[in-house]
Amino acid sequence: MNRFLMEDLMYAAELAARVLDPTDQEERLAEDYTTVLEALSAMDHALREGAWHRMREEADRLMSAAEEVWSTLSATGSELDDVDGTDDVCASADSAKVRQLVAVYAGQHSVGSALHPASVIEDVHLRQAVEDEARLIDPQPVAVG
Repeated sequence: MNRFLMEDLMYAAELAARVLDPTDQEERLAEDYTTVLEALSAMDHALREGAWHRMREEADRLMSAAEEVWSTLSATGSELDDVDGTDDVCASADSAKVRQLVAVYAGQHSVGSALHPASVIEDVHLRQAVEDEARLIDPQPVAVG
């Protein structure tokens, strides 16, 4: 990936950090879940290509990513008890904020952008930055004539 594309990709993530001001917990949840979506997208691409060895490798990555999500959910608030006596481990995490972060981070992956489109991002400037990134990664063909 060229240097300019990397700078543009970092811009949306940095803008998201400033606009959304996520807690460490929200950031970690979004990152972990995005890794799940990345692995699932890669598995889908491998399936479409019939690349079974690569699909198996991505399945392994998917399992590891799912374990990271579980670990994050288990470690973030074990001292908080729900009304029913179960742990509400992420009681303080804002789901709308996490979804928006996922839309920022996973937008370049087929499964990520399908499940969490840029339209869920409330801030118009952040949404535009994510949409601009998507066009840089996967530019639409221009009709001639």
